[in-house]
Amino acid sequence: MKEKKFYEICEDIRRRIPFQYWSYKIGERREEKIRHSLQELKERGIIRDFLQTDKLSFSDVARGIDFFIIYVGSAKYKVCPISVTGERWAEGDRERHPEIPVVTIDFFDTSDSIKSKIMEAISQNK
Repeated sequence: MKEKKFYEICEDIRRRIPFQYWSYKIGERREEKIRHSLQELKERGIIRDFLQTDKLSFSDVARGIDFFIIYVGSAKYKVCPISVTGERWAEGDRERHPEIPVVTIDFFDTSDSIKSKIMEAISQNK
């Protein structure tokens, strides 16, 4: 993706945010739920750490990555990128970025179900 094209896409997204306020807020709530579950996994020693990508960063916009999860796999650190979305948009995310595991979060998901989805994404990480 060329730098100019990337910035044009980001500007287009920024212009649409006020018109898609509730969608934006729902996405923030999903990320808050997964961040809480990732923190619990970290505190229990199941994952080493995690990093949330910045909004409208290259990783977020061009690569579709919302979080990087750091874990120990076969005696060395590994990184698992994940995309967080709702079930309605999951298939589109999988088509655009087939190499990135998609974690779907619904508002009725419990902390345990979210942690289970995260662990499934990690197990799919190659």
